[in-house]
Amino acid sequence: MKRRLPFSQLTAGMRLAEPLCRRDGALLLPQDIVLTQRHLQLFPVWNVEAAVVHEESPAEENAPEASTPETAFAAADIDAAREALRPRFAHVDPTFPPMATLIDLAVGRAVPLLTRRGPAALALPGPIPEPALPPVPDTPPPGPMALIESDPKLTSLPDVFVRINEVLNDAHSTAKEAAEAIGKDTSLSTKLLKLVNSAFYGFPVKVDTLSRAVTIVGSRQLTTLALGISVIALFKDLPGGLVDMRSFWKHSIACGVFASTLADPQAGGEVERLFVAGLLHDVGRLVLYRNLPRHAAHVLATARLERILLREAERRLLGFDHATLAGMLLRKWRFPESLEKAVRHHHGGLAHLSMPLPATVHVADAIAGALGLGSSGEIFAPPLSPAAWGAVGLAQDRLPDVTAASMVHIEDITRSFLPDEA
Repeated sequence: MKRRLPFSQLTAGMRLAEPLCRRDGALLLPQDIVLTQRHLQLFPVWNVEAAVVHEESPAEENAPEASTPETAFAAADIDAAREALRPRFAHVDPTFPPMATLIDLAVGRAVPLLTRRGPAALALPGPIPEPALPPVPDTPPPGPMALIESDPKLTSLPDVFVRINEVLNDAHSTAKEAAEAIGKDTSLSTKLLKLVNSAFYGFPVKVDTLSRAVTIVGSRQLTTLALGISVIALFKDLPGGLVDMRSFWKHSIACGVFASTLADPQAGGEVERLFVAGLLHDVGRLVLYRNLPRHAAHVLATARLERILLREAERRLLGFDHATLAGMLLRKWRFPESLEKAVRHHHGGLAHLSMPLPATVHVADAIAGALGLGSSGEIFAPPLSPAAWGAVGLAQDRLPDVTAASMVHIEDITRSFLPDEA
């Protein structure tokens, strides 16, 4: 006997009566595997709504016990953490219910840090000291496209990048061609296989070849991942002092993980596209830091001094923001249009934030910012758009589950992508 149970009724020790697959057909767990608490933690990430299990499944002898709730914090410590974090949320609406939930989650994360290291550990950075700043630029900044075209590394891309892009944009490309294109870059192949073998996917058997990865994940999905990951290598020569690169990529990875977790269960292959959109949503800032370091320094200084959002300082001093610049860069690179728009419009207005992909990246960025997971230079939690929240369609009471499931993967993927930074 077997029966189909919703996620809320699945428990550790149950045995799958049918293989568990993603909406796009990719295998998640094979038939007859016994569910563990770890699997249940991953199901929100995989957007698993139900599974078919045997009617009478013996409990797994060595199944880990369900995780116990965190030890309750003292009310005084909670109040102190909330007060210490108040400046981080200066630009959000704390009465908007999903934002209020994110603030509560941030406070829960902050209490242990506060008790170990004191209020200074949660304080926002102050204004950048004047001696640390370069002279005020005496020339106006170039426009975004002129900025892109002035950098040979952004216009003359490596052959492997070009070939991956060709495969992705060719509707008739084969799995073999995808594996061959990715395989020409050993470092990229290694990062991809680490990602595919991480808890982000949670496959029960190790995937040790690109051809196998293409078969399991899907050629277009894996090629999209490869395209996004290959961008990381282009930004290894930035001027010092403007941004901490590990913090930058941690924020980007967090945004990518949250975006993929928030993906509509019906979206199928959009999971990888949303991960890449989140991964690259702030790449425009890297272009600014490398090609306009003096202007970028004064944008950062202005935002800190006036306590305004960094994108507002960008628009005032440069005439455009990092999202617009990133979107133009991805268009120049011939990234898929939906991915380019998700990046370009993640800080957009009502019309753009009512569209699923930009809305999802926007919400993912808000979650990562609220929880303080890395930074691309912004010190404030970004406001959460009600229009974007509505477009994503996530129930507010699922936010803690989504963040808890996603947090499992962020450090793991960061270590995979940046091993020399560990």
